[in-house]
Amino acid sequence: MAQKALIIGAGLAGTCLAHQLLAKGISVKILDQGYNHSSAIAAGMVNPMVFRRMNKSWRLDEFLPEAQQFYLEIEKKLNAKFYHPIVIRRFFSSEQERLLWEERSNEMAYEPYLEKISSADEHNQTANNTFGSGRVKNAFWIDAAGWVQQHTAYFKANGVLLEAQFDSQAWTPSECKYQSESYDFVIFCMGYLQKEEETFAYLPLQQTKGQTLLIESELLPEEESLNRKCFVLPYGQKHFRIGATYEFNNPTLTVTEEGKTFLLETLEALGTYHPKVIDQVAGVRPTVLDRRPLMGMHPNFPGVFIFNGLGTKGYMMAPTLARELAEHITTNKPLNPEINISRFTDKHL
Repeated sequence: MAQKALIIGAGLAGTCLAHQLLAKGISVKILDQGYNHSSAIAAGMVNPMVFRRMNKSWRLDEFLPEAQQFYLEIEKKLNAKFYHPIVIRRFFSSEQERLLWEERSNEMAYEPYLEKISSADEHNQTANNTFGSGRVKNAFWIDAAGWVQQHTAYFKANGVLLEAQFDSQAWTPSECKYQSESYDFVIFCMGYLQKEEETFAYLPLQQTKGQTLLIESELLPEEESLNRKCFVLPYGQKHFRIGATYEFNNPTLTVTEEGKTFLLETLEALGTYHPKVIDQVAGVRPTVLDRRPLMGMHPNFPGVFIFNGLGTKGYMMAPTLARELAEHITTNKPLNPEINISRFTDKHL
């Protein structure tokens, strides 16, 4: 008889993990409240670079190819479209940043990700261009809202998804039992709401609010994503997503005039585009101070796991980390110490 797993939450983490566990022959149920305030409102951008220090993202060479392959496979599986390649054009904020880009683009390790600066990049006029610009290769974005909607329909149709609020009164962690049903594994993928659930309350999960704008503009380029102080993601038909704010320790879901003003001002730093605001959304990211996810088994409750804290790089990391957690759950393969919750458990319990 197949082992049984219950996944709490059908956002990015929960859906990726469901695919990985199902592929291993585990019987999966997903419990979800039916609305999502993180995965579904995310821009879904996958940027290989951390521009602040002009470094590659953590574990980039592992995460990126597996993510690309995973999303394309899921598109076929669900007969849906999520994956969109994009060129990111970074407008340099200083001469030092431009020189660092030049240095990096000559290193073999960065060749798959950074184009060498051309004369056209130096003189690109799609934004205020004081120090030149550079192009990032191998970037893409995932239609996050579409991902959640399509997975809700897919898992419902396959009898995997149960739409209901998690009931802490019906949860017995010491027995790995929910609503009187026993499971071999229960995995919490609740995003920012995990902070309000007691099982993993000791972990330092932060609730980081983010707001983005959907704008219309005749003047922004549609073939590239512009980046400096904000990102500009082209959706087609002259529509663009502008983001994002970072409002720490703020779990509210209301959009604000301050957020709108901030985003329009950061866009103005790029150039004058006469944007018409079509929509404004707010969501809450689950983040961790050390910028590493929270994964692993509860120290006191065998079979009870967490997969959370994916933050802003979630769409790049989730496929690989979901596979690693599935391997850890099913074969006890050790997790990378940088993501294992034992780094906090040892201090707090």
